Amino acid sequence: MSDATSLRADIERLCVKRNATLGNMPRRDLQLTLCLAALAIPSATSLSEPQVNDALQQWLAGTGSMLRIDHVELRRHLIDAGLWQRDGFGRQYERATSIANEELAAMLRSLVDMDVAFIAETARRQHAQARDVRKSRTAAQSANASQGKD
Repeated sequence: MSDATSLRADIERLCVKRNATLGNMPRRDLQLTLCLAALAIPSATSLSEPQVNDALQQWLAGTGSMLRIDHVELRRHLIDAGLWQRDGFGRQYERATSIANEELAAMLRSLVDMDVAFIAETARRQHAQARDVRKSRTAAQSANASQGKD
């Protein structure tokens, strides 16, 4: 399995979770989640704090909806991980141009060309469809079992 295929599978698996917290994630899932969130702002673009907050809130409502976290805490995690940087006054933010952690840097480079929003939405839709099929089977089995008792 190629790195891109493996990364895509990880995104699909991660995005169907619910109420995930960064503190309870395995290391690779945490790194992937932070890299996905880092893409919420375009590279080489400096944004104000309100613009960054809006971008993260939109990301959390879409691709990042598997997380139980607020945008301010997520912003802090992105800064602490070195994926985002801010000016000395904390008023302007941008995606980091140089990431000290090479593993994170490589993951982020791999994600840049992927349509992660599409991957996440497709995975969620397929997961919901599979869940609906399981529910229908269970209901049918229950109905058949109760008919047999009559």
